[in-house]
Parts: sequence; C-alpha cells; structure tokens
Amino acid sequence: MQSLRPLILLLALAACATSQPTGRKYLVFFEANSTELDAPARGAIAEVAQRAHDYPSLQVVVTGFTDTTGAPQSNVVLSQQRAKVVADTLVADGVPPAHIVRRGHSSAGEDPTIASRRVEISFTQP
Repeated sequence: MQSLRPLILLLALAACATSQPTGRKYLVFFEANSTELDAPARGAIAEVAQRAHDYPSLQVVVTGFTDTTGAPQSNVVLSQQRAKVVADTLVADGVPPAHIVRRGHSSAGEDPTIASRRVEISFTQP
C-alpha cells in the first residue's frame, strides 16, 4: 500500500487537471487607465488558452471591468479595450476567435474595495 500512495496521488492530480474549467474564473489585472498586459496577466491568459485547447467545445467569455473613477462612458470603452486585448492574446495563442465572447462593463456602482481594474475569463457551454 505504501508504494501505491505516489501513484494514487498522481492519478488524483491528473483527474483535477483534466476536469472541465466551467465555473472557474481566471482574472487578469490592469493598472489604472491601462490596457497593458504584465507577465502574470500573460501567464493567466496562456493557461486559459491551454484549457481552451483541452476543451474545444467550450466557449471562452472575456469580460472587462474598470475602476469606479472616471466617466461611465469612457470606463465602458476602457473595459471593452481590456477585453479586446485579452481576447486578441488568446487568439494569438491559438484560440479560435469564434470561440470567444467579449464584453465590457463600467464598474460604476460596484463595491470600490473590490479590485475592479480587471478582465474576468470564464468558460461556458455554447
């Protein structure tokens, strides 16, 4: 039994790694008024791209947010630009554009204690 423990652990980890990603949110954070991707953001996007390759029947939903400062109209535009940057990076990583849905939201009215300069990426059934 002692010699089977590493194998059982390895099988359990493999099962977790291959579970469908629906229900999980991946987050990409931005500086204020920016659409620039940093290294952690690129890493999160690469992980999403890999999951999209693993589950080609799922749709990738990319939703951009801004902080609560600034005019709501310009915040919507910025959130759309952030979603586009992330979606374009996913496409560059091989995710078909037809599998990506982009959305942008102003964060007006959101709890200001939440880090809202972000893009949320999730998977859903089409």
